[in-house]
Amino acid sequence: MAKVSWNYGGKKYSGTLIPSRETSTHRYARTENGKIKSLPKSKSKSKAKAKAKPTHTMADGTVHTGKTHTKNSKALVHKKGKTKK
Repeated sequence: MAKVSWNYGGKKYSGTLIPSRETSTHRYARTENGKIKSLPKSKSKSKAKAKAKPTHTMADGTVHTGKTHTKNSKALVHKKGKTKK
């Protein structure tokens, strides 16, 4: 049995994984005092990226999420599709 741990209320807890009870959304572990704990599976990064919407479209037509900008797009300002003069 694999050991798992989780944080709750600022403390770290642990238990042993119960593979036979695993579902598509949750994993289950037996705690040290014998209780069964439900552990939600983390959402995949690909689904999170698919839900992310672009924050703005630059005047040159490139779409940006606000995290990165190219050297050319730094010179552009996002104001209703107009460039800064």
